[in-house]
Amino acid sequence: MSITKFIGLSKSNSSFPKYCKWLDDNQLPYIILDWEKNNFDDIKKCSSLILTGGADIFPEFYNDWEDGKNRGDYIPARDGFEFKLLEYAFTNNFPVLGICRGLQLINCKLNGSLINDIETIRGTNHKKISDSEDRIHNVKVKEKTLLFELVKENSGSINSSHHQAIDRVGEGLVVSAKADDGIIEAVEWDSKEGKPFLLAVQWHPERMPDKNSVFSKNILDKFREETNKN
Repeated sequence: MSITKFIGLSKSNSSFPKYCKWLDDNQLPYIILDWEKNNFDDIKKCSSLILTGGADIFPEFYNDWEDGKNRGDYIPARDGFEFKLLEYAFTNNFPVLGICRGLQLINCKLNGSLINDIETIRGTNHKKISDSEDRIHNVKVKEKTLLFELVKENSGSINSSHHQAIDRVGEGLVVSAKADDGIIEAVEWDSKEGKPFLLAVQWHPERMPDKNSVFSKNILDKFREETNKN
């Protein structure tokens, strides 16, 4: 008798139904981990973790200064809840997939930092074009990385809907993809020996225009495999 393996899916404050549809369409069972319900113990029923996109991480989690935004623009309760989820995942050797904000949260957890606003600081725009249309741009993939093993492409097109990005890379991580303008688009474990699957991407595989894109399908297929092994 097979045992159902659940993915722990962190609740996003934006576009959350698209994550659910992505997993539903691929017949992947999941449990929603919701900071508002504070249902942390539900991760103990799961075998892996997906950290989703959404609101900016509160700057005090990675810097000792603020950026002038109103404190109400952040959700520190979500940050703390997801840091706790990630700690549990790391401690229990869960496969972890970070998406957009999820990449940034993983980086911050490992003592990395973020570019507060890439348009202001780097002079490049990665924001979505409109409420219903993501930006599309090229990404270059580093060879001899987990991401390259999955997509088997040196470059390709991805979607983009963010204004922050990794600045200082977190401890133990290596960059596996960058945009043409140098913005970091993916990280993973540098030394993978004895460690569970970890991939964090700045794009949104759950809402790629082409669901069969290797930058969406291949990542989810591998994550399914790793979830079922755990």
